Amino acid sequence: MNEYEKGLIVQALRRAGGVQTEAARLLGITAKNLWNKLQKHGLDPATCLRAL
Repeated sequence: MNEYEKGLIVQALRRAGGVQTEAARLLGITAKNLWNKLQKHGLDPATCLRAL
């Protein structure tokens, strides 16, 4: 489940062009919740975009 959630977050960040507020909106969560999930999974939004 964690890998699935991580994949969704990465995908949303890519679709949002790295804009965390927009990625959170796409996921249907608050920006604060997204930030918490980024920390939980050890994700850096900039790194997610570089993998394109």
